[in-house]
Amino acid sequence: MKIRNFIFGIALICAICFTSCSDGSSSSDSNETSSRVLDLRIKKNGVVHNSSRSIENAAEITQTDHVKATAVSGGIQFEIALPSDASYLEIRRLEDIEGMEDFWTTRCEPQNILEYAGKTYTFVYPLCEPGEKYKFNIGIQVTDEKQNSKDLDAEIIIITATDGIGDIDYSNLTSRHIDLSYDGTKPTVKVLNVIPPEGDNVGTRIAYYAKNSSTETDWNNDVIWFGNYFGKESDTVSSTKLHEAKDYTSLDNPVYCSEAKNQNQELLAKGFSHFLESTNKSYLFAQYAYTFEVNEMKNPERYVWRTAILDSEAIKIK
Repeated sequence: MKIRNFIFGIALICAICFTSCSDGSSSSDSNETSSRVLDLRIKKNGVVHNSSRSIENAAEITQTDHVKATAVSGGIQFEIALPSDASYLEIRRLEDIEGMEDFWTTRCEPQNILEYAGKTYTFVYPLCEPGEKYKFNIGIQVTDEKQNSKDLDAEIIIITATDGIGDIDYSNLTSRHIDLSYDGTKPTVKVLNVIPPEGDNVGTRIAYYAKNSSTETDWNNDVIWFGNYFGKESDTVSSTKLHEAKDYTSLDNPVYCSEAKNQNQELLAKGFSHFLESTNKSYLFAQYAYTFEVNEMKNPERYVWRTAILDSEAIKIK
């Protein structure tokens, strides 16, 4: 599970859809439908939250090698002593959801980390409810002069909040919410029974992977990530466009494109099918997440928030 989440953190991509449940059905039908709906809006007061209860009795950990956490007005304050070569920071909430232990749910990615390399980065994490105990995985990446990156050992924080704006309830996450199809040229992704986050600049990220089996996912030996898609919130995403992609036909000189580097538009123009076929795998699957801003924060545009990952089934392509 930890490997699965880590890979998605590197492979950023996006596409999305939402289908309404208000169709005039009977009360019993509505209750049955609502039990399947994954509501990703931030909520507080009066909403039943089933997540994270397994950590209620866990001992609190409020300080680690690089991190100090304090319950304050507005949420949880993090003071993170960043190494001088720090290049990336992500705060990931950990929850236990129906057998999925320490599953990464809501994630916060500050965008201005290079400005604070070698300094203490302080901010208040607002997605909390008073009296609830929260568990976090703090991920710090460092990059040397040769642009080689590595992740430091994750540091775990467990703390009870005394204030906050509310959080997201993932109790219905175990239902299948992503429908993926492929016509040989372009993939189509639909999101089923999901209410997206609210706020400014809600978007989606989809990561595409290939493998040789429709069942167990062997992240170490079989799965290949080959491309990302970033998009706006929509009902259905169907596109050959990839924001970044890796061409496996030339492994001695693999191509990786991102906003931080010069994008090879000519290569990306080859389209989805080129990159999928270059993996030489038999099955395709996707991971989907919403991105959003939290307006209550100071300078909300300096933080990318991401919901938990939604998985599709693996579909046979050859």
